[in-house]
Amino acid sequence: MVTIKIIKIYLYLIFFAIISISCSDEKGDNLGEKKTNFASRRIYNANITLTDSVYAIIRLRTPLMEEYEFVETPYTVFPKGLDMDFYQKGKDPGHLKADYAKIIENAGWYEARKNVVIINSDKDTLKTNQIFWNKKERKIFSNDTVKIYRADGVTTNISVHGIESSEDFKNFKLKKNTGTLPYANDLKTDSK
Repeated sequence: MVTIKIIKIYLYLIFFAIISISCSDEKGDNLGEKKTNFASRRIYNANITLTDSVYAIIRLRTPLMEEYEFVETPYTVFPKGLDMDFYQKGKDPGHLKADYAKIIENAGWYEARKNVVIINSDKDTLKTNQIFWNKKERKIFSNDTVKIYRADGVTTNISVHGIESSEDFKNFKLKKNTGTLPYANDLKTDSK
């Protein structure tokens, strides 16, 4: 005859077996890992002014700014685009507009994508779908189609293979550029 004491022991053993099986789930192995692929800070409808003493250097407007500071290489993204004015003392402000941007400040690396428009202090306009700025070398470059419209309204430069340029795109090199340009021969021959 089975006593109540033996039944209780069997029930405790079954209960302990169930608990130990449910606790040894493989999902518990990752409890020590930290998740870092999330935005540590989100700023909505940002209107930011960076200054150097009393002079504005940059005015930035964006619907959403996300900072990822817990990853190996921290970065900031503007997934809904940005609109930015940048200033140099004694010159007209320049302008940058893009539908997406990413900044890796520690590396001095900046990227703008989708409908990128840059206007320099001379009012020359650069249009492309992707451009990079190397802050340390003070250069911009792209491997995408680039169009530069000079403020004089006469000069237009187009390259389907990209550009390497100074950050103000006054000195630039169009990559693998080919094409036909109109030419007006204004030279007059002296018939003496």
